[in-house]
Amino acid sequence: MSDHEPYQITEEDIQKVITYLEIHDPKNADRDYAIQFIEAMQIKGNEIARSDEALAEAIRDYTKKND
Repeated sequence: MSDHEPYQITEEDIQKVITYLEIHDPKNADRDYAIQFIEAMQIKGNEIARSDEALAEAIRDYTKKND
């Protein structure tokens, strides 16, 4: 992954997660929780990358297609 810049949380990402939370977890649909949610997903993604390189590569490919 050395060819990628480190991910930086953007305001757009926070707003998208808040929208997701408004539907799936309304009681936690706020900015602070959204940031915690994004950070938790980053950690999980890193764990996947360390434990299953083929799956991590598939996720990277999928993410690139949807950018």
